Amino acid sequence: MRVFVRLVAVSLALCVAAAPVSARVVRMETKVMLEDHSELGIKLAVREAFQLSVRGAIAMGLPHVSVDGVRVLSDAVVLALVATDENDDARETRSE
Repeated sequence: MRVFVRLVAVSLALCVAAAPVSARVVRMETKVMLEDHSELGIKLAVREAFQLSVRGAIAMGLPHVSVDGVRVLSDAVVLALVATDENDDARETRSE
């Protein structure tokens, strides 16, 4: 019986130790309407889109964000953002 209990304990410990670490990653796009096509108008729209995206990412529990791209359309600005709950050090370590 002792051997069986030890075997179960060791196998459970191995399962916990070998559990894969997974990160949540989300790519989101935020669209903000343009007031005008001046440089200042575009900067303000990009800033508003960024603030909205970051608030959304934090609300989802994803504190690490990076901008994936910005598009200026005829009537709006679209900001693409990648958000994750994994810090940069863990991503660099895993990719090596």
